[in-house]
Amino acid sequence: MNEQVKIGEWLDIWFEIYAKPVLEPSTISIYTDARRRFNRYYPELEQENLGDLKPFAFQSMLNGLADKYSKSTIQHIKTLYNKVYTEAQRNGLCESNPIETAVLPKQAGERIIYPLSQKEQAAVEEVLVQMPVTDQFIIRTFLLTGLRRGELQALKWEDWDRANNVLRIRKSKTKTGIRNVPLIPEVTIMLLHLKNCSKGKHSTYIFGQGDEPVNKNHLRYICDRAAKLAGIRRISPHVLRHTFATRLIEAGADAKSVSEILGHTNVAFTLQRYVTTDEVHLAQQMLKLSHRQLR
Repeated sequence: MNEQVKIGEWLDIWFEIYAKPVLEPSTISIYTDARRRFNRYYPELEQENLGDLKPFAFQSMLNGLADKYSKSTIQHIKTLYNKVYTEAQRNGLCESNPIETAVLPKQAGERIIYPLSQKEQAAVEEVLVQMPVTDQFIIRTFLLTGLRRGELQALKWEDWDRANNVLRIRKSKTKTGIRNVPLIPEVTIMLLHLKNCSKGKHSTYIFGQGDEPVNKNHLRYICDRAAKLAGIRRISPHVLRHTFATRLIEAGADAKSVSEILGHTNVAFTLQRYVTTDEVHLAQQMLKLSHRQLR
């Protein structure tokens, strides 16, 4: 057994041999970010030998992250190192996996994504006309379909089923994410416009150029641009996805349907993590009681 392999060296090998050829780019990005975040507070870890890390030491480090990162981020860190050590053990580089028994610190908070309020959304929609057409449509598509960033990036023209008026999501982060998303007329009109504009041009992706999908840096740029023009807080595709779910619930859609449209595994997760009802909507709901009493 060769215990002289450093944790950092094996991480590099794992990313090249076990991650990049198999995992989606979005997943690799999550693990890369998890490694960076862990290194920020425990840079000395990567200089240790694989076989020297003890379960109590890793647990202590996770506990130390409780007031720095959310549970979801700490979970990504644990998952990464668990996978790395599982492969190290299979390759005879260490006798055991010190990560598999680690638990998330209960003090860590949940990451809360706040959707746009009705006022903020109206402000964004008002300024979209100042942006290029394709960028406008990207923001509107997030708001009107609830797609994940990677799902929108992967959309090809062949995924638009015009006969049934749905987008077929063939690539997603979960199995339940593989689904058909029904389209409302506003989205259909946007797709028709983009299709007509791309006539005579070779375009594989709905949002992209030629054989290249729109990249995440551009998505970040147009979200930042829209927020700046609207004079509101910073937004992201994930914020727009939460906004979609919230507006749909506020409009009276049932939770199960919203959960299926979003590609979630269960309704409880959708309601707990994706729906934060707008204060204006809550006030309107309270007024229903007042109207009832005034009759």
